[in-house]
Amino acid sequence: MKITVERDDKGVVLVKIEGEVDMHTSPDVRNALLPYFKPDISGIVVDLSGVKYMDSSGIATMIEGLQWASKVKSRFVLAGMKEAVMDVFVLTNLNNVFEFSPDSEATFNDITGR
Repeated sequence: MKITVERDDKGVVLVKIEGEVDMHTSPDVRNALLPYFKPDISGIVVDLSGVKYMDSSGIATMIEGLQWASKVKSRFVLAGMKEAVMDVFVLTNLNNVFEFSPDSEATFNDITGR
């Protein structure tokens, strides 16, 4: 798995994840996200376009991220998901809980005002 993080000067973070998010790798995702849940961050966009598989531990990590973002009043957007990953959110009825975007770069630019 590969995780890259880009932060702009307006407090928006783009986290790109590639590979599988499962019980072995979800702690790495959690650790990559955790430093950005603070008041000076206005939005976190999680680019999942490179994720082919996500299990329940990955879903739990995304739920945790959403909860952390809510506490600091930050936007938390899941972007660019493949159909197989989106299906997991639909099957668990979480598609009504998260904010989704088809394109992470467009969402990142929208939040930053670019």
